[in-house]
Amino acid sequence: MLNELRIVEIGEGQAVQVAGLMLGALGADVLKVERPGGDPSRGQARFANWNRGKRSLELDLATPAGLAELDRRLAGADVLLHQFTPARAKALGLDDAALAARFPRLVTSGITGSPFNHPDVERSDDELLVAARFGALYENDGYRAGPIVWRFNAGSWSAAHLAAAGILARLIARLQSGKGGAAHTSLFQGHMVMLSLIWARNSAGPMPNNKPYPLAARPIGQQLYECQGGDWLQIMDPPRQYDYANMPTMWEVLAEGVEIDTEEGKIEAFKRRPLESWLADLRADDIAAEPAYPLGGMLRHPEVVANGYVVEIDDPLLGKTVQPNVPFHTDADLPAPRPAPRLGEGGGADWTPPPAAVGEGGQPAEVLSGVRVVDFGMFLAGPMGPSMMGDMGADVIKVEALTGDRIRFMHRYYQAASRSKRSIALDLTKPEAQPILARLLQWAEAVHHNMRFKGAAKLGLSDEGIRQHNPDVAFNYVSAYGQKGERGNWPGYDSIFNAIAGWEFENAGHGNKPIFNRPGTMDVSSAQSALVELMASLYAKRSGQRGYTTQTSLLGISAMTQGETLILPDGSLAETYHLDSEQTGFSPYHRIFECQDCNWIAVAAHTDARRAALRSVLGEDEAGFAAAAAARSAADLVGALDAAGVPCDHVTFEAAEDQFFASPVNRDLGLISVLEQPLYGTVEQPGAFWNFGDIPVVFKHAAPTIGQHTDEIMRELGFSGAEIAQFRADKIIG
Repeated sequence: MLNELRIVEIGEGQAVQVAGLMLGALGADVLKVERPGGDPSRGQARFANWNRGKRSLELDLATPAGLAELDRRLAGADVLLHQFTPARAKALGLDDAALAARFPRLVTSGITGSPFNHPDVERSDDELLVAARFGALYENDGYRAGPIVWRFNAGSWSAAHLAAAGILARLIARLQSGKGGAAHTSLFQGHMVMLSLIWARNSAGPMPNNKPYPLAARPIGQQLYECQGGDWLQIMDPPRQYDYANMPTMWEVLAEGVEIDTEEGKIEAFKRRPLESWLADLRADDIAAEPAYPLGGMLRHPEVVANGYVVEIDDPLLGKTVQPNVPFHTDADLPAPRPAPRLGEGGGADWTPPPAAVGEGGQPAEVLSGVRVVDFGMFLAGPMGPSMMGDMGADVIKVEALTGDRIRFMHRYYQAASRSKRSIALDLTKPEAQPILARLLQWAEAVHHNMRFKGAAKLGLSDEGIRQHNPDVAFNYVSAYGQKGERGNWPGYDSIFNAIAGWEFENAGHGNKPIFNRPGTMDVSSAQSALVELMASLYAKRSGQRGYTTQTSLLGISAMTQGETLILPDGSLAETYHLDSEQTGFSPYHRIFECQDCNWIAVAAHTDARRAALRSVLGEDEAGFAAAAAARSAADLVGALDAAGVPCDHVTFEAAEDQFFASPVNRDLGLISVLEQPLYGTVEQPGAFWNFGDIPVVFKHAAPTIGQHTDEIMRELGFSGAEIAQFRADKIIG
């Protein structure tokens, strides 16, 4: 799919490595540039997982010879993917202006902590520090008052997908212009994507804006129950209409005198029978439910194995392992997974001359100008991907039932998944709608849905049904469990996959009961996975291949997030780190501290030198760090730590959402979108997820009302006014 593309990757952070992994899995040739002696994480699970299939080149970029060798590789490359801050990039001659002068066809993606041009862009890109200064610790739920550290690396996972998608968008623009350019993103913008489900402000409409949280613990467990024997069960019934009394197992419990009219009663009831009994009953009634596993446990799940979401790899350092795979399925020929390289392995490949096609036209007004997408999806896991294509300039048509997308009642979720789209309301259950469906599919370059397979086929939206009207369309769909196992038509929602992935235990902290994860991290990650697949298929189509079918799933992306661990040759799981029971961090050197003025700060001292510097400020006794921090103001302590060279940051906590939207810097940099909407009035949302340098990100459409653009779209498809009126009278369109 991306077989002609050559990518130089420089960086040891999760986001950079995962972005390179995904592009390599889609066929690109990825050259990993490593420091002298190699990446320090060599021999660890995350290195093995995130560097599969890459080449390795050992270079000392602190020397003229190393930079000259890098330049030789960049001359034959299509993409430079790195994690240098702008100042560091400029010192190495790798800033945008210098690269454009030397390599005008090169696409460059820098993944920083804070966004390009942001005042904090030179600060650390450590996941905890970025989450702290962004305000993400305000949104995590926990067992105590105050900011709660996330165990799931939301910023890094999201930024990896943003970088891969942004690179592909720039490459699509290059097919027209012949020019490369920037496709920068950041962990800060990764958090913006994750929190866009709950961070939005409307001047009108049925849903009030969020009020600041009270300073209190929030140990949330929505439809999350402990069973007999200590296993935990996560149920997801979004409308909350399922009657637990319908379950045969519950009949037995009710006969024992347990009342289930209250939440306390339900908690007691589920404790009386084992997990397997409850799962059998719920699945018989088509209710989504899964156990809450420990991290890594799902790598043995039969559906994960059946769908190829794990892969057997004989790693040169770890031996025969089972590793989490990327969740991409396609009818394109993709390379077979290969182990992570030995240091220097494959680095001598000849990369001259550049092979990939480039155009000779002008620069597009937006990176995806002229791209046409039809989205038949509902909810979040999938439809948010086409929305982000719309943010980049694609013309995205949302097709929804006359009653609308079923997630519309969750207004902010709907807005997050539907910005930058136009809406046509169409009753696809009626045969009379088929001529409209046919023209929509013929108009489209790319099509997406996240329906269950049987339902999609009935509407004419199977792969075969779609290609009957447009054989060369790029078609993507998102399912819950994938299509190769026994659960291809089962329902699934974010929370049950957070449970099966282990994140409900991990985010709760060591020894604590599992906790519901908010917002929908697996939903958003699935949508971003769909986005990367759509962009890759679109690039392949426009570069002379064809429109491929691609698919991803909630189960698949959940498995991919197990990338910190793997199954070792002896059958055990590779060790990784965990959140402490107080949910303050991971070690005395990587955590948050409360200060004298009730503000909090975060520190990330990962090297021996930085740990010594932290001790010079907080004292030699690690056990006394918290007390030492509590004796100083946050401003004083951050100043002292900065002076000592310890990466640190203030924790943005009180009313973090309001602070985000009130920031003039965020507005000036386009990190907030402001659009008018008929129902919600003025809508403010997290804005630009990328910086494309000379090509702006322009927001034109707020989330549409049901059928807001029906007549406009129907006319564009060639239907007359009389035909439109008749379709409406027949209740085919709305």
